[in-house]
This record gives sequence, C-alpha cells and structure tokens, in this order.
Amino acid sequence: MQHSLTDFIEHARKKGMDHQTIRMLLLSAGWKEKDIAQAMTKEALDMPVPMPADAGGARDAFLHLLMFVSFFTTAISSVTLLFSYINRWLPDIALEGNYYPTFDNSGIRWGLASLVVAFPLFIWITRILNKEMSMHIEKASSGIRRWLTYLTLFVAAATLMGDLITLVFFLLNGELTLRFILKVLVVFYVAGAGFWYFYRGMKLSPASQEWKRHNSVFRVFAVVSALVVFILGAYIVGTPGNERLRRIDENRISDLGTIQQEIRSIALENQGMPKPVQIKPLPANLDEMLKNAVYNRPDIVDPVTAAPYEYAVRGTSIFELCAIFDTVLEQEYNVFWNHPVGRHCFTIDVLESQK
Repeated sequence: MQHSLTDFIEHARKKGMDHQTIRMLLLSAGWKEKDIAQAMTKEALDMPVPMPADAGGARDAFLHLLMFVSFFTTAISSVTLLFSYINRWLPDIALEGNYYPTFDNSGIRWGLASLVVAFPLFIWITRILNKEMSMHIEKASSGIRRWLTYLTLFVAAATLMGDLITLVFFLLNGELTLRFILKVLVVFYVAGAGFWYFYRGMKLSPASQEWKRHNSVFRVFAVVSALVVFILGAYIVGTPGNERLRRIDENRISDLGTIQQEIRSIALENQGMPKPVQIKPLPANLDEMLKNAVYNRPDIVDPVTAAPYEYAVRGTSIFELCAIFDTVLEQEYNVFWNHPVGRHCFTIDVLESQK
C-alpha cells in the first residue's frame, strides 16, 4: 500500500501537479495526513526525517516500564534468596529457638521462579533499548527514561543510606554478628550495582564507546551474579524430580498418620485424655479399619504403586505400619515419622501419647 502511494505521488509530480494538489487528492481519497506526509518525504528526500526525543512515547514508556519492573523484581528476588541462604547456613538461636525445624523451601522456589523469569526479561529489554538509543541518540534524553531512571536512583540511594545507618547503629550497639554483616553486604551489593549502572548510564552518551563498554561490563557482571544466586538456590532445594519424590513421600506419611489416628479412634475411649482406655481390639487388617472407621476413610494404598500399605498387629495395643519411601526424611521435630530410603516400618502403641 505504501509503495502504491509513493508511486502515485511520483507520477503526479511528473505530470506537473504541485504539493498541495497532490495532498488534496489523497485526502479526498481517504488517505491520512500522516501517511501522505511520510510518503512525500520518502519520495522526495534521501534521508529519513529525524525523530524527536519523545518519539514513540507509548512504546518507549511500555519498554522502559517493563525494564524497570523486571529490574526491581530481579533485585528483590536476589536479596530475598541471599537472605534465605544466609539464614540457612548461619541460623540464629536467638531468633529460631532452641532447635532448627526443617526449612520450608517454598520461599526459595518462589524467589528462583521470579529470578528465572524477570532477569532474562531485564537483559533482553535492556539490549533493545540500548540498541535503539545508539541508533537514535535523542531517545536517551526522553522524559520517561529520565523519570524512571532517577526514581530508581533515588530508591537505590535511600536503600544504601538506610543500609549504612543500620550497620553503624548495630556497630555502636555492639550487636554485630557475621549473619547480620553478610545481609548488610548483600543489600549494599545489589543496591550499589543498580545505582552504579543507572547513574553512569545517564552520564554517558549512547554514541560513545565508553557507554557500550559500560553496558557490556554490567551485563557480564549481572549474568554471573544471577547464575551464582540461582545455582546456590538449586543446590539447596534440589532438582524438580527430587522435589516430586519428596512430596510423594509426604503424602505417604500423611496417609499413615491418618490410618494410625483412625485405628486409635476405633480402639480407644477417652482418646486424647491423660489415660486413654482401650475398649476394642485393634483391627485385624486395613479393610476392617475402613469398615469400622469413626471419622475418616483414609487411603490405604501407595499413591504411586497402588500397592496396599503394610499393616500388622504386634500386640494387644501395638501395631506396625510399613511403606516404601523414595527419599530420606530427617527432621528435628516430630522425629517419629523420620525414615530412610526404601521400606520402613513404624511401630505404634495406641495407649502411648499421640504421634
């Protein structure tokens, strides 16, 4: 369509028509003013019309907003993940108590997921914007870029200032610990890197080689840092396959716990009291347990193999529950349900305290 418009303008000029006549003919045919102006420019000039600093405002705003959102998501995820690693490796008994329960890795997984999505997006959008600014230098001074950059610089500077104030306070208070110092360094590292990148980027011309080197150095620095954070997190939480096996084992333990609770409900009176009384014999098998269930009908088969869990009566009030596990469970609380890989049995006395 653009070619037909340009061809028509060239033909009309060869016939001696002036600019205004050609314009009126095209407007009367339904062409837009902008399309006519661009076509006449392309037909008459050897170079394109230069773009103003705020050209493509909506698109530039979208790209810059997306870039800064992905940057903040990456920065916050990195700080959160590094804090989690420090808490894992340097537990504080004053904060976590006298024993350290098994850590919930869901927070680390959320952080890793945010990093995996946001960081590549940040690098990609940054490359697009840098390429456009190197081709159209006037875009470097666009209002949306300046506003968002200086807002980011303000947040980074405020974070650095608060970080240093906190460090000095704890130093004067005599409460510095290695764990606290590492967290302060993490915040300083992330906020300082962001401040350095955006502040120096605003001072350099996109046409200079120094500006290109600055972007290349930061890109390498950011990629290496993100890889280190991700690898540490992946090491802690394990592979997705191992996590799936662990969750399946959790389901097995949940099934066994529900089974033993239902057997207690069948056999005991005053369950939960200091001295429960056994009023009925233990079920002979799991099918009988299901038949006489008081509160729930638990799953009695393995969620993967569909083989029944093993159940055996070992005494008047004692029974065994066995299952085959894919992972090791070694937790510091509720240790009764800890288990190795493979077949493992739990011996339960219904007259003892509930597990």
